[in-house]
Amino acid sequence: MGQCATFVKIKVQTRPVGVFALQILCLAQDNYSMGQIAIRSASKSDLASLYYVAIKTGNSGTDATGMFRNDDMIGEVYVGPYVTLAPETSFALVEDDIPVGYGLCVFNTDSFQRAAHESWWPQLQEKYSALIAYAESEWLIHEIFNPTPSPRSILEDYPSHGHIDLLPHVQGQGWGRRMMETMEACLRELGSPGFHLRVSTLNERGLGFYAALGYHEIMRRDGEVVVGKRFNHE
Repeated sequence: MGQCATFVKIKVQTRPVGVFALQILCLAQDNYSMGQIAIRSASKSDLASLYYVAIKTGNSGTDATGMFRNDDMIGEVYVGPYVTLAPETSFALVEDDIPVGYGLCVFNTDSFQRAAHESWWPQLQEKYSALIAYAESEWLIHEIFNPTPSPRSILEDYPSHGHIDLLPHVQGQGWGRRMMETMEACLRELGSPGFHLRVSTLNERGLGFYAALGYHEIMRRDGEVVVGKRFNHE
């Protein structure tokens, strides 16, 4: 799979109209900024900061500090595999170049899940092997030993997937929308026909955010709502 085109620097509008109102393609090594905040490619050197974002938003969008066996575990499940296995479609929202949010997506969900099964989950399962007895009683440990895949029935129309989290102090300023537009434009550039996200049924704010961006509910299962958007390549 190729990498997205280099991001084009432009002046950001307060309320962009449509995905390409910002002329977002997808950054490779460049970034755009508003003051000291910018979106750039995420890398493995960012993982500690990205894991911090994950735990601070890991309770259906609110702080999950202290809820799990350690505060890195949720990042190891929901951040690490993306930045490690799909760096070309992983983005960080940075403040003075320190990550304060992320948008992580993959072009081909099926290929990503196979790669994670082969090279990510085994090392994590070995790290937490002493906790396997808790896999049925603690949901995050269950995810380590039995990762929940995206629904296969939707992958033909929505083969790409991802998720987004921002620390509270950068929420409500339009950066979430810009991050979504960055991921969408990147996936469009790569030729994806559709993008889906899996959202907790408890995350009403998140569901409202995606609906406002044109995402519709595809299905519900086991405490989550799968939302998606088809891309028009005309």
